[in-house]
Amino acid sequence: MRRQWASVIGFAACALAAVCLTQNVARADEFYAGKQIRLIVGTDPGGTYDNYARAISRHMGRHIPGNPGIVVQNMPGAAGIKATNYVYNVAPRDGTVIAAPFSSTPVAPLTNPGETKFDPVKLAWIGSATKELYVGYVWHTAPARSMEAAKSQPVIMGGSAIGTYSIDTAILANEFFGTKFKIITGYNSGHETQMAIERGEVEGVMASAYTNLKQQAAHWLDQKKVEIIVQYGLKRDPRLPNVPAFIEFAANEEQRQAIRFVTARLDHGRPYFAPPETPADRVEILRRAFDATMNDPEFRKDVASVNIEIDSPMTGEELQKFVADEAGTPADVVRRISDAVTRYKVKLN
Repeated sequence: MRRQWASVIGFAACALAAVCLTQNVARADEFYAGKQIRLIVGTDPGGTYDNYARAISRHMGRHIPGNPGIVVQNMPGAAGIKATNYVYNVAPRDGTVIAAPFSSTPVAPLTNPGETKFDPVKLAWIGSATKELYVGYVWHTAPARSMEAAKSQPVIMGGSAIGTYSIDTAILANEFFGTKFKIITGYNSGHETQMAIERGEVEGVMASAYTNLKQQAAHWLDQKKVEIIVQYGLKRDPRLPNVPAFIEFAANEEQRQAIRFVTARLDHGRPYFAPPETPADRVEILRRAFDATMNDPEFRKDVASVNIEIDSPMTGEELQKFVADEAGTPADVVRRISDAVTRYKVKLN
């Protein structure tokens, strides 16, 4: 008799759990009906990060139950850190706010701890749209038009802020390889930096998305107004077989470890996240909608029309693990990079 009652109770508990799960799923599926999602972008309008985010905003809502609208809000500042600090500490945690930060955001607390007020491991990562090929280039009138020449001739390189790829790589090149790049910060987007090049304020960019260069300044390439002097990755990209990779200039294993850490972020070139403590069922909905968007033929046609690429997108689960792995980078490797950045900050003051 006791066994029979135990079986009945066990069956009832399972049935109740199934009903609760079904109700939770139903509530999650109904949550977004009639709502609007804010997509916070950590740059000014017009840059590549912004273009990716706006393309995603035009299509992702169709893959979310309830078909919510997605509205882009730009919040530039401190290499995407301002936007990430806001979403982590202030934004609603109900799934109605997501963010498009910089690719450097997952490692920012390691490389720029003074500015960051977030733990990247606690963010609910939704996915990354593409891995990125980054390149450094100089204007055709720059006094040095190769990495080797930049060891003896100063070149003025522009970018956003310490913590961004364009600035950190210039600092490391000076620190590791003896280049003489003069570094100017304060530009809020790649497009703004390109305008500064045309005005003669700066003479190049140490690291910029190749898609950014092709999308916003294709005429520079066609008219040979810029010279690509370096590319980033563990080996040369087939599209640029004659351009040296940054890691090729490393003189020892310590430098190679530091460069591998810096270049790893390119695998998640366009990441997206929701705030910590966003309900798990809504994170699941956002992740699957993001995946569906990456494979949506209409979305693919849209991004092709604005000359941006989707290459090896990451799922939210893959990106969550990748971020956790980055957070576990050996302290001595991070310290080597941090020391170089700190010395640069001291020079500025």
